[in-house]
Amino acid sequence: MPYDFLKSFYNSMREGLYAFDDDGKITHFNPSAQKLLGYDEEELLGKIGHFVFHAHHGNQGLLQCSLYKAFLQGKPYESEETFLTKEGKWIDVCVRANPIFDNEVKQGYVVIFWEIDKTSYLEKNETTETAKNHFFYEESELEESEAFYEQIFETANLGIALLDKEGRFVALNPAYSKIYGYSEAELIGKHFNLLVPEVLHEITQAHHETFLRHEAIAYNGEMESLCKGGKRIYVYATEGLLEQIIGGPYKIMTVFDITLMVEARRVQKEQEVMLVQQNKLAAMGEMIGHIAHQWRQPLNVMNMTTLDLKFKQELGSLSDEKLKSALEVIESLSDQMSNTINDFMNFYKPNKDKKDFCLYETVLYATQIVNVQLQNVGISLSLNIDPSLKVHGLANELQQVILNLLGNAKDAFVNKPIEPKQICLVAWKSEEGLFLGVEDNAGGIDEGLLERIFEPYFTTKGKMQGSGIGLYICSMIMRESFGGSIKVENITHEDAAIGARFILAFPHA
Repeated sequence: MPYDFLKSFYNSMREGLYAFDDDGKITHFNPSAQKLLGYDEEELLGKIGHFVFHAHHGNQGLLQCSLYKAFLQGKPYESEETFLTKEGKWIDVCVRANPIFDNEVKQGYVVIFWEIDKTSYLEKNETTETAKNHFFYEESELEESEAFYEQIFETANLGIALLDKEGRFVALNPAYSKIYGYSEAELIGKHFNLLVPEVLHEITQAHHETFLRHEAIAYNGEMESLCKGGKRIYVYATEGLLEQIIGGPYKIMTVFDITLMVEARRVQKEQEVMLVQQNKLAAMGEMIGHIAHQWRQPLNVMNMTTLDLKFKQELGSLSDEKLKSALEVIESLSDQMSNTINDFMNFYKPNKDKKDFCLYETVLYATQIVNVQLQNVGISLSLNIDPSLKVHGLANELQQVILNLLGNAKDAFVNKPIEPKQICLVAWKSEEGLFLGVEDNAGGIDEGLLERIFEPYFTTKGKMQGSGIGLYICSMIMRESFGGSIKVENITHEDAAIGARFILAFPHA
């Protein structure tokens, strides 16, 4: 493999790469890694990465680090991790690592990583300038550097391929062959569309040509591919340009197999749909309970009124004025019961059109549904929300979140001699966004449970009292329907928890 190609690949690859020796000390830190984490190579040479940018290093010793344990065992490693940039920002990354062997003796470890959201970290001009600044000019290091780059290319479990202007394979590493099931000889000289579903041939060829002419941005994302024999897989692909090599420009492609991840995501989506349906059925049962509570009193009044009319008629004391008055009472109560049913129907009316809506009106509507039940158990409810605040999303799904939180707060008061029992909903606005807090004074949540409170099927009520999916659904609704989040904390006074506060965070409408 030509040294110039390997060196250009190291400097221009889009993924971050660093290598460390048998003592765990960093020996190489490529330009993309510098861009991602904000460190210069000189700042990290000779240091152990675990103690510098592994976000878990404060909670784990070096020997507890999964990546370092794999290195000690001489095994490949892949996982999702959280790294800490020089500026203190946490980034979620995918990590793939392989040991480097020389004559079957482990010499070190190569780690390739990329941020999960996959934004483009190196534009062409930045890459070229960075590459110039990181060439190894010392002749004495040339042989060692060439061996290092070749080891990366040959041992990386990231598939790497080089394509010419026509889209034919010029070079590829063993990992690329393994992903697609072809030998190197079967792919060299063949067009890349051999690995692409036929329906995408024209699109991928057009993009290849425009990319090499600098008329299209580099693609990085998920795509469907074909293995040998026609089996379909999913890969995450990135691409870059190599223009300083004879015969160029070439396109360098990197791929890794994400078929299992895509399948797991599909299964998770199906499970989430099932969880949402379960939650809706549970909420519907609770809503029927609310209707029963709100109907009980007017039904009793209507029953007493009709008995009174019948009694007065039998005694001959039923005047037109008394009949009219009694009928007006019955009519008013009928309207009230009809409105309750309308509220029930509107609450469950499917609506997936996101729009701006008034936060106060939406919260008020949800609280009115359960307020009677809260009053029956001695819980007072207060709102402190500016009517001018707007939220963008699905109003009926926010109402579902509110009802879940109010139901949990009500249950938290059960068998607790607390007076007065209070639930408060308060909203505020800041530069970060809009926030809605749901607070109670029911004694708070065990500190050991706070981190697990939004996990599916986790409940503090016992298996007979709770399904454990309500708060998980709340977090899913906040994320998917509003692009926001939900968190929980205890309200404390003199180091004692007096209640819980759930905070819903919304981006600015």
